[in-house]
Amino acid sequence: MKLTAEQRMKLDLAIERLHEKCRNVRMQRTVDLGATAAPRSADYVEDDPLCGKVDTQWAKDIEPENSALDAVIREILADAPPMDTSSFVKLGDDNLWVWGGPTPYWGGSMADDTLVKGADYFNAKNVVYVYGPTSEKMLALHGKFKRMLCQVNSKCRTPGAQGGMSDEENAGTLSRFSLQFPNIVGAMCDDVTTYFLKIVLPETFEARYRALKKHNANLKMYGVVYVHELDIKDFSLIQPYMDVVNLWFWNKDEILEYDEKIELCRKKFPGKPIIQGIFLHEYGRSDAGNLPEILVYQLDKTREYMTKGVVEGVILLGDREIKKWPVSAETVRNYLNNQ
Repeated sequence: MKLTAEQRMKLDLAIERLHEKCRNVRMQRTVDLGATAAPRSADYVEDDPLCGKVDTQWAKDIEPENSALDAVIREILADAPPMDTSSFVKLGDDNLWVWGGPTPYWGGSMADDTLVKGADYFNAKNVVYVYGPTSEKMLALHGKFKRMLCQVNSKCRTPGAQGGMSDEENAGTLSRFSLQFPNIVGAMCDDVTTYFLKIVLPETFEARYRALKKHNANLKMYGVVYVHELDIKDFSLIQPYMDVVNLWFWNKDEILEYDEKIELCRKKFPGKPIIQGIFLHEYGRSDAGNLPEILVYQLDKTREYMTKGVVEGVILLGDREIKKWPVSAETVRNYLNNQ
């Protein structure tokens, strides 16, 4: 939607105040990014011994500034024309994925089946298996799913999971395993352009791409790209080596300008399919659970663009957020059950 000058000013002021509060809290104590969770009841008992520690105080510490930003977002959403979603493509069997895997980071779990449980919670038939090893055991564990993407790069990977392999070797290993596990339809590269400043260099992309296609030319290469990167980076050199763009909104307020951001992504990646990533944990502004209303808006807008043939599906992140932010997770699950 097009924001008015007044809306933009109110939004920016609320963002700045929340940013200041977050900065002040982090100056006073250590808070690991992504490892925050909703406050829990006094009788809460963790049933997963392999679950990482989370910070349940953070959500309280960033108030009232976080709620103030959410109030501005709600106000802007309330002023927008209502969407009739009755004719939109529904999310389900072929176009809904859940992202996850065993990780000690971000309040995740090292349980082998953490992604299986997460996908079952959302009744998703497709998974993006990340963080863990590309091994026969782990690929077989996810064999019940209709389609699977597997991580092949080292970014954000669980220590030791890549087993000393280079990204290129990992991609070649996955290519070979895809002949044994036909539900493997492609590879995912997490944070694939994050560490470039202005121009995304092609060498590692080409090496991974060629290795992925070595044993199975039908496999597709997916890569994570963030909305806030689109304005500042040149992606032209990697176009031949990325089949699908996995687009994520790091900041919840950016979702208000969904139309403009999708068009910018199409401009930066001409002719490339887009699959929409949806964060239940909002990393950029709050480092806390995403606002239910903005999650619903993003799901509505994504389905609108799926109906137009611009976006091909949704990836929910993901398995670890179900316990961390139950309201956000329940919002998405209820949406899927009632769309």
